[in-house]
Amino acid sequence: MRSVGAPLDRVDGPQKVCGTARYTAEFTVPRMAHAVMVQSTVAHGRIAEMDTSTVEKMPGVIAVLTHRNAMKLPQGGKAAVQPPHGRVLSLLQEDLVHYNGQPVAVVVAETLEQATAGAAALRACYCSPTARPSCNRAPKTSAPAPTR
Repeated sequence: MRSVGAPLDRVDGPQKVCGTARYTAEFTVPRMAHAVMVQSTVAHGRIAEMDTSTVEKMPGVIAVLTHRNAMKLPQGGKAAVQPPHGRVLSLLQEDLVHYNGQPVAVVVAETLEQATAGAAALRACYCSPTARPSCNRAPKTSAPAPTR
């Protein structure tokens, strides 16, 4: 391998150094839309309320996707191949929140700024499940009993 440590000419090097290079985000195509995800702010719970009507009326907003109107994934979101144990792709498939930062909505708009503003304006209310501790339902483990 004689290429390790050898200088490499970059075709776009001079443009990047001079600030004239165009990056992917700077290209536009006709009727291009931009999307911004809205993430959950709780680690576990259920979406109790999410009113999208205000965001849908904002300038440039094309659509607001949530669990109520997103296309349902085949097999309930389970991959065609065997996913790791307990893993299911549940993006916008149900009102349950399984982790903090889980996508709960997507705002689609004509510009990135409009999509970002719509995502920032969307509010979700969550209800937390009631904890029901029980020694009878505790998992049985092979851990040694505590000593006194």
